[in-house]
Amino acid sequence: MIQQAEKLYDQLVEKPREVEAAPAGTPAQRHETNLRILNEAIQELKKLVVNHSFPEEQEEIKFFRHIKPRFTSLLIYHSRLALLELRLPLGNLRDLRRYYENELQLIRHFFDDHTQFYQYFYSGATFLDSKYFVRGNCDFPLYYSVSNLSMSPMDTDTRFTTHYDYLVACFQANERLRDFLVKSLMLLEGGKIPDNLQSAAKSSLSWTGCKVHLIELAYALCESGQINGGTTGVMEIVERLEHLFQVKLGNVYRTFQEMRQRKKDSRTKLLDLMKERLLRRMDELDGA
Repeated sequence: MIQQAEKLYDQLVEKPREVEAAPAGTPAQRHETNLRILNEAIQELKKLVVNHSFPEEQEEIKFFRHIKPRFTSLLIYHSRLALLELRLPLGNLRDLRRYYENELQLIRHFFDDHTQFYQYFYSGATFLDSKYFVRGNCDFPLYYSVSNLSMSPMDTDTRFTTHYDYLVACFQANERLRDFLVKSLMLLEGGKIPDNLQSAAKSSLSWTGCKVHLIELAYALCESGQINGGTTGVMEIVERLEHLFQVKLGNVYRTFQEMRQRKKDSRTKLLDLMKERLLRRMDELDGA
């Protein structure tokens, strides 16, 4: 059974990579696909376990200490990553940094709450393995502070959990999430956009109008103070619009100077067009 489970895991780890490499679909759709694949694999693993009698205690310990947590940690990690991207703030890079730093703080609190068991597990100690990783042998309630960090409900079926195997999976998932957050923060500190944000933008909206209009919109948003109380500069707005709409706007200042020098035509063509079309739509609805 151990060999079957390891083979199942080897097959499983490649599937999320294939999903991420697929050109089609939005990030939300890819996350949904990943979670479905992972849940199906864990249910298949559960069938193997509930229909199997471990011939000796050490085999059961190996399964619940080392093998099952690898499956569950993938589910927890991808659940957390999906939620992380769903809740991304729409503000500037400073807001993103604060958001990622808050998530790291939650992970630190989680490890602080479970320091004793974390040290036991990663020190390689084994003297309590029969209590932690054999079903039905846990004779005291385990304190969990994982609800906000797992986002994947624990399977409480005592045929398939010792409870501590789930905590090990949380360790592994949060270590991986921590690495992702640290890498993202390093990119943001260097003024770069993490890949997950770029892919989110590329998969959703593209700017099909002329670039001059988008620059006009950026300046209008900046000068009207509609973003972050007017504290965000025009180039930061331009940068976010470029990523959002998959477009490079070139020399923004020069284009703005050319807009200012318009004599015969309106200097705010996009805003005029937007106002005209919106008022027309309102009039149509009023007359409906």
